[in-house]
Amino acid sequence: MVKLVTFDVYGTLVDWRATLGPLVGYIAGVSYVEEFFKCDLESVSGLTGYKPYSEILAECLKRVCVKAGRQWSEWYREAVALAFAKSPPFPDTILGLRALKSMGLRVAVISNTERRLIKITLAGLEHLVDEIVTAEDTGFYKPHREAFTRAYKLLGVDPGEALHVSSYPQYDLETARALGVKTVHLNRYGYKWEPSINSLEELPAIVRSIETP
Repeated sequence: MVKLVTFDVYGTLVDWRATLGPLVGYIAGVSYVEEFFKCDLESVSGLTGYKPYSEILAECLKRVCVKAGRQWSEWYREAVALAFAKSPPFPDTILGLRALKSMGLRVAVISNTERRLIKITLAGLEHLVDEIVTAEDTGFYKPHREAFTRAYKLLGVDPGEALHVSSYPQYDLETARALGVKTVHLNRYGYKWEPSINSLEELPAIVRSIETP
């Protein structure tokens, strides 16, 4: 039985590439956008504790600026943090979350960010998300196991009672499944995982299939 549906946020519920990509392209050049996102994954994967996510964003932007031969400005720190925080919902996000809530399901997010940034991101969507857990709350970043174990402890559920949804096997799904969490891949970027859906509006059917096999 699924007692809780949890989501990754950036790249799953909201399109962080829509805001960060153009900013990185503007500052460092479009050829460095993928380098920036690669830096993000390497940074959070290598951490064994917590540091503010705004610092990770700034460090990755500074790294690509150096490679591009662009002069660094301290103003870029605020620019990249706010660009990230203002990531817009994907077109299916509100409809999918509304469908889950109509089923009476408890919905939460587990996100690699800090509280002040996700508050901006989810402004206006609070009625669709019951609880928010960030790396600032757990002290760890996904894909570290403690990011999930501590999150589910804070949320008051056993991992086996949860269903986690993400667009990223490498950030989320691999670790979650290893902990006994049911997982669903939301196909935003072409990664391979089963089961996989192409829209959040398909998720209620997955939940029903789990509830009534």
